[in-house]
Amino acid sequence: MNIGKFILELRKEKGLTQKELGEKLFVTDKAVSKWERGLSLPDITILPKLAKILDVEVADILVGQKGSNKDINIKEELEKLNNEIKKQSNRKIKKLIVILILLLIIIIYIIFRNTSLGYDIKKVNYVNTNINLGIPKMSFMIKNNDRSYSFKNLRNSTILENEVKKYLKTLKYSSCNNTIYYYNEKDNFSIIEYSIKNNIFYSTISYQVTEGDYCYENKITEYSKKLGSLKSIHSLNGWKTNLDNVKDFELEVVLLDGYSTDYKLKYEFNLSLQVFYYKRKSHNEIDTYTLENSNGTYEIRDDKLYYYRTNILEKSDDIQIPEVSVFKIENEKLILIDNYLSNYEKNIILK
Repeated sequence: MNIGKFILELRKEKGLTQKELGEKLFVTDKAVSKWERGLSLPDITILPKLAKILDVEVADILVGQKGSNKDINIKEELEKLNNEIKKQSNRKIKKLIVILILLLIIIIYIIFRNTSLGYDIKKVNYVNTNINLGIPKMSFMIKNNDRSYSFKNLRNSTILENEVKKYLKTLKYSSCNNTIYYYNEKDNFSIIEYSIKNNIFYSTISYQVTEGDYCYENKITEYSKKLGSLKSIHSLNGWKTNLDNVKDFELEVVLLDGYSTDYKLKYEFNLSLQVFYYKRKSHNEIDTYTLENSNGTYEIRDDKLYYYRTNILEKSDDIQIPEVSVFKIENEKLILIDNYLSNYEKNIILK
């Protein structure tokens, strides 16, 4: 609408300020400002005086230019112009409402993206069974490839990372290869990898799982390669089931290795160590001395087996049994370092 601009130009031509023009018309400078910005029109009673001050015809003001048709119906023209102003005002209000609604949606979305809601335990298919995974709430679009799972979530990756970590803290930590893995004892699976990737509108949570305790299973494989097998016998001079072939003086050392299937002892590699000394008195008579009968746990580090005694069932006063015995592993043989049985046998090599 050109009326406001027309009034503005004429006022400046006359060298009047909005306040000065308002004073001449007995209105406020704010009212003059609204006319010039096209937000309202002068009252019909003011128009003649305004036209006189600005040195134009009333019709000129209503048309927005000089030399207009003087015979126009001022009342009708004003009504028409006021209706147009109202329409424009309504359109502006609608636009403002739309903008406010969009801003509200954006604010709600931002708050939602950064709000922690926790996680749910959900059943997912795993090979031929089901397992329970901790999944951040409001996740959707699961992708399942037997051992890997992917979920979408509208919330921020940092918030989701914290929720996933809270879930992982409920699992048993399993550490190997300088990495921490997470073992679910109830469902017997390990989470060996997880990631949370942030996109513009959503984040992706991914899990990769494997059966059993990942680090424990790896150790079984590693130890088996070095020892030949697990749950097997390593001995010096064989394990005597028949004493007929015993020499006049003979030391027998038997090491039984294996991993526990007992729930309370799970994730431990167990050993039992039996040391006997045989002394033949006659063809049919042999004295047997138990030098040690113990059990405990072991680990393998740097091609050495460390046997930690937890229980000594029998022992001889003739020897000093250490808390820990170390065996060097060489071609699936165990060579005792710091030989505490040297009074009976110079080299303890278990095959």
